[in-house]
Amino acid sequence: MKSRGFILLVTLLLVTGSAFSLPSVMGFRGVSRVLDARTIGENEMAFALIGRYWSSADKYDDLHYRARSTTSDSILSVEDSEHLAEGFFALDYGLMSFVELAARISYIGTYYEFDLTPPRNQTIGQWDGIHGMGDVLLGLKAGFTPTPSSEVLWLGVGNWFSFAPRSNNTVECEEYDGRYAGGTPMYSMRRPSLSTGHTSIGFGGLISTDMANIWPGTPIRAHINVGYSMYKQTISMEDYVLEFDSTGGRSRTNLADVSLLIKENALDLGFAIEFPTKFAVLFTEFSLKKYLDRDNYSTVSYFTPGIRVFSGGGVIMDFSFNMGLTDFNPEYFDFGHGLYQSGTVSTEEREQRAPLPEGGTQDWGVSMSIAFSSDLIDKGPGVTTGTVSGMITEFETGEPVEAEISFPGIPVQSVNSDPETGFYSVTLPEGSIPVTVSAEGYNAASATVVLEADQDVVVDFSLEVRAGQGQVAGTVTEFENSDPLQATITIDTEEPITIESSAAGVFQIDAPEGTWTVTAEVDGYVSRSQPVVITADETTIVDFVLRPALETGQVLSFDNIYFDSGSSTLKPESYYILDNVVEILEANANARVQVAGHTDSDGSSSYNQTLSEQRAASVFTYLVQRGISASRLTTLGFGEAQPVVPNTSASNKAMNRRIEFTVLSN
Repeated sequence: MKSRGFILLVTLLLVTGSAFSLPSVMGFRGVSRVLDARTIGENEMAFALIGRYWSSADKYDDLHYRARSTTSDSILSVEDSEHLAEGFFALDYGLMSFVELAARISYIGTYYEFDLTPPRNQTIGQWDGIHGMGDVLLGLKAGFTPTPSSEVLWLGVGNWFSFAPRSNNTVECEEYDGRYAGGTPMYSMRRPSLSTGHTSIGFGGLISTDMANIWPGTPIRAHINVGYSMYKQTISMEDYVLEFDSTGGRSRTNLADVSLLIKENALDLGFAIEFPTKFAVLFTEFSLKKYLDRDNYSTVSYFTPGIRVFSGGGVIMDFSFNMGLTDFNPEYFDFGHGLYQSGTVSTEEREQRAPLPEGGTQDWGVSMSIAFSSDLIDKGPGVTTGTVSGMITEFETGEPVEAEISFPGIPVQSVNSDPETGFYSVTLPEGSIPVTVSAEGYNAASATVVLEADQDVVVDFSLEVRAGQGQVAGTVTEFENSDPLQATITIDTEEPITIESSAAGVFQIDAPEGTWTVTAEVDGYVSRSQPVVITADETTIVDFVLRPALETGQVLSFDNIYFDSGSSTLKPESYYILDNVVEILEANANARVQVAGHTDSDGSSSYNQTLSEQRAASVFTYLVQRGISASRLTTLGFGEAQPVVPNTSASNKAMNRRIEFTVLSN
């Protein structure tokens, strides 16, 4: 177990993270054994062919074996091997957007490979095995998201039922092997038979989460399953006591026909992590089944890392490695045969030593699947527009009004409502759309519409007749990249009017006529105010461009402030940059700034130190001449002492010849 723990730790380190879910071995959308709480989607379909191979070793260090015509046992150390192959065909169908149905059929082959250590090889063949149909499974799963806007979390429930006709296909010992005589079922195997006529039913709860919707840039999905399953299986065998005579012959005595209906209850747990990459999806899965009615070796658990590759055509391929995490002791799965050799065995003891319904823990296995899912087909770009329509009427009379409907910040041409009916209709891109309605003699109206692709939204407007009022409208944007800002807009009328602009930075305010000051404020930006003249029945446009507020310690560096060669005289092409600095300082009226000069390494240190001080002084003089108070400015020269890049080329030296502005306080 120590070596398994080490392998598990290394694999976790290598495959931390993980996959795109669909389809699981049960047919439902999932990873391998762990199910995804999300559903496949209405009228979507997936099917898969899944193949798995398992290998396990049964080691006996003191096997008592008596060869024919001998009168004493040989004590052997042997290692027998078990081989299991499973094939599944799974089908998944989305009955509704939140319900999916699944079906699965299986084919199983199980083989036992004997260790032919002499003298065991004298009377026994190397292989025993069977193959044939397994069981049929039907299931139903429902899932929904309590966070529909982001789909961070999904919750679901699943239910399944499986059945298999009883099969006489049981692995039997070909000849006496030290444990069983010829024709005896080898129930100590992990999967000794194809079917014991069992039926089973299970149900459980499912949780899935998409971490990319919580922390962008972290594309990890996680799934947790907790469930309960119940099994019924009928097991029959002819038990006996094997006796040896004085000549080395052997015979069966105390023959007993045993047939039991065994009921099992099990707790199912599963956890999986998926990590999509550019070309494939990695996944890591842990699954555990705990048989609640068993006292010994009652847990079957696997750790499964793997990779899933999918294409735009809906085809998926899985490759995974399965490592058994729990032990298997053959002595506890011989249906009581070992206890019967030394006396009687109770029904309860036989039930405790019956083979597990779905087989014991295999040492290791590999699996591969190929699947198709219709919801993974690359359907190309879908519909990305919807329609907004409605009626424009007068508030008091309900009469139709001819008005202009515009969409500030959206590259869509404005439309006019029909003067006879007041009806309008326009096709718009999906998203949050600001809508503004204006008509001569009426107060403007506005609304924000959240429009989804291929959706029709009805928005009616009732306009009030304008009485002695005008309107202020405009936008608020960010200085550097013109992004819209949601701002607080205030008009200092006798009773100040304050509103919030839309997320698109658009605002519109009705206000009494007169001359008022309009102010736009956003946290982290320098507020701006502007006087406006509001005229009755007219709209005045005021647009605000806000600069980010300076912060103490912030450094503004410019290598495109130019001076005459070897001089502190500013070149005219530097004026544009310095005028921008003036605007920044005017916008941040309380900021104190240090002006620092830097040079390259050409010339002596003392020369460069003096030149940097003189150039900082020239910038100081220019700013003061443009109206910046000298008390807000200090100067400093660093010469060649603080290069930003090595002075190894002409381009690097140009970067080191610079002026830096450091905010001392704000």
